[in-house]
Amino acid sequence: MGGPGEIDTLKADESLSQEFVNDVLASLVREDSRNEVGVYEAGMAARVAAWLEPTSAKVTMVESLPGRPSVGAVLEGSGDGPRLVLNGHMDTHPIDDPDSWSTDPIGAEIRDGYMYGRGSCDMKAGLTAQIAVAHYLTKHADALKGSLVLQFAIGEERGEPGTRSLIDAGFVGEYGIVTEPTELRVAAAERGTAWYTIRINGRSIHASRAHLGVNPMYRLGAVLDVIKAYDRDVGSKPHPLLPGGSCTPGIVRGGVKENSVPDFCEITVDRRLLPGETVEGEMETLRQLLEPLKSDDPDFDFEISRYRSAFEAAEISRDSAFAAQALSAAEAITEKPSELWGTPFSSDIGDLVNHGGIEAITFGPGNVAECHCADERVELAQVRDASRVLAKLACDILL
Repeated sequence: MGGPGEIDTLKADESLSQEFVNDVLASLVREDSRNEVGVYEAGMAARVAAWLEPTSAKVTMVESLPGRPSVGAVLEGSGDGPRLVLNGHMDTHPIDDPDSWSTDPIGAEIRDGYMYGRGSCDMKAGLTAQIAVAHYLTKHADALKGSLVLQFAIGEERGEPGTRSLIDAGFVGEYGIVTEPTELRVAAAERGTAWYTIRINGRSIHASRAHLGVNPMYRLGAVLDVIKAYDRDVGSKPHPLLPGGSCTPGIVRGGVKENSVPDFCEITVDRRLLPGETVEGEMETLRQLLEPLKSDDPDFDFEISRYRSAFEAAEISRDSAFAAQALSAAEAITEKPSELWGTPFSSDIGDLVNHGGIEAITFGPGNVAECHCADERVELAQVRDASRVLAKLACDILL
């Protein structure tokens, strides 16, 4: 590959055509893979493996959790060139109230240049691009010096160890791309995510004798004031590619009956992290900020803990030659200028960069604002163009 005809060759190839990516994406969207009991990703794993069967990639099922296989595949090169990892997750967000959708959530309806359906954007469009690249490179397998490594992971929506299990199983490389939706922008940094639960302890008693108990609800305001000030502080920290951090209260729980003083109430917060901030370190910072409340209120008592799994923030150098190659490939295919970006959301790229030691970026089709909502959709032309960008970048690195 290479030379003035390269882009025309990519655009003319059947594996990177609009028709092919539409067919692949529709089949993936119609395979329900919600991350919830009774569904999960086993059917998607089989569907992905079936799409990879005509390629020259060797496919392996890796049981990341009991009964929940991730898919790893390698299209081996003949030389000692680098390995390029394409990563995506097979699970999807649960479906909102179906009555709030204008279409079947797993119907893969095409309308006005978009495909609708749960997971169409997050992130079966990215998985489609990975499959398309495997089909394209199979035709050039004899010229491959490096190897294409494909990761189709379980459990990203809940921070489960799908990608990590694939890395531990040896599906690694020098370079990596997570195909989450970026609207074809190249992201060299991402914010991490941690969820903390602050439990304010009280002493329950019948409400007719409330003065003899300790009502944690009265301490809620002071705790929220601390969180609000902390949110302002972390939000003011600059980063060249990312918005500042944040700390957002999302859930408040407390009380069992209206005529009782509750024995506790809980606040769960969403903490968006910048590179350099750690999940455990920021939990300790929040603990230290809450401690002074005890001096003003001897009945104030609290505990703080992590809620669910977390995503560490990640970044690579903005001077990365690999990121520059990705920008060049995107500009060549889209014929539009491009510049480095950072994802405000979190993904498994932290596992690639921090756990796998892989120089990795995020790049894929779709707008993250159209994920996790009714009428989730993805622009089909972006899925096609993402496939072509990734194919070009893979050729630049592996051929």
